[in-house]
Amino acid sequence: MELVDAKAGVSSSTVAVHHMFVVVLEGIETDIHEGTLHGNPGKVTVTSPGNLSADGLQSVLVRGGGGGTVAFTLCGDAAAEGVQSASFVQCGATRVDGARAVSVSRCRSVDVEQAGKVTLERCREVRLRGGGLLRATRCRRTDVESFGEVRLARCKGARADWCGSVEVEMCRVVDVSRCGAVTGDRCRVVNVSSCGSVAVTHAVVKMLEEKQLQSQSQQPLSPHSSDSE
Repeated sequence: MELVDAKAGVSSSTVAVHHMFVVVLEGIETDIHEGTLHGNPGKVTVTSPGNLSADGLQSVLVRGGGGGTVAFTLCGDAAAEGVQSASFVQCGATRVDGARAVSVSRCRSVDVEQAGKVTLERCREVRLRGGGLLRATRCRRTDVESFGEVRLARCKGARADWCGSVEVEMCRVVDVSRCGAVTGDRCRVVNVSSCGSVAVTHAVVKMLEEKQLQSQSQQPLSPHSSDSE
């Protein structure tokens, strides 16, 4: 690992200290507020105060940045903690904790806790716990709990529990339990338990007891549901 044109540690500049990121790369923790940190392969670059990009790294964790923005591209294991916003494009396993805005596209797995707005597109395995607004499109398996508003479109398998409103459009199988209003259109099967109101058109809607829904959720998806994208 090589640090190029970067100032580590405490800076005399209040702005620099405010936007200090902590990067864990190859098991080594480094403070950085400017410059580039090279891995093998890949690199981390502070593109401007409070904005950091991570590209082509096998494993990387980024913390802080004074409410900064972090963008990960083509990384293996990528994680962000305590940042303002985080985005991931074509990464392997992604993890976010405590970000106000999260955007994930074409990643293998997604694990998000305590987020504000979350936007997902074409992800395989998704786990979300605690947040404001979720918009997921064309994801394979999405498991979400305790979100204020959930919107799912063209997802293959999804589960929503303890959420506010849930909207589903053109999804294959969706399990919804202990949520407020459930609305949507053109889904194959929507299993519902202990929700406030249900208004899903052009779909097979099954009203189930909680135990029945848990049993349904444990069943694997149809073999025809393999991800072809």
